[in-house]
Amino acid sequence: VCRQESVSLLPYSPLGAGVLTGKYNDGIPASSRFAEYVNGHERQQRMAARFINDRTIETTRQLALIANDLGVSLPTLCLAWSKQHDFVASTIVGATSVDQLRQALPAADLLLDAETMARIDAVDQALPNPMTEDGLRRL
Repeated sequence: VCRQESVSLLPYSPLGAGVLTGKYNDGIPASSRFAEYVNGHERQQRMAARFINDRTIETTRQLALIANDLGVSLPTLCLAWSKQHDFVASTIVGATSVDQLRQALPAADLLLDAETMARIDAVDQALPNPMTEDGLRRL
């Protein structure tokens, strides 16, 4: 829609609330926000279920394989993908540690080639983002 209407997008959570860092692949760490959300209010529980589920974990694992092939971290890959879309004006990155910044900053200089973009698109087609228009209808 943004591309069609020539409107810029400013993604506020390009790493899916931390899910696309891979830190939830083996369960929910006790110190994470989603550890609180799964036992929180109904809205928080819905948010946790939307962000951490079989589909999102499998997507993260598939993207990690692509990142590994490129020799970059998963956050670097995901942020590079986000900023590479012509309708994305900028990407908001939140970091709570220096290590998170070290993984995020290289994305500014990373240009993904057409083959890598196609591989990422293939993952997205196989495991659709629940926040797309079609995905919202599926929820």
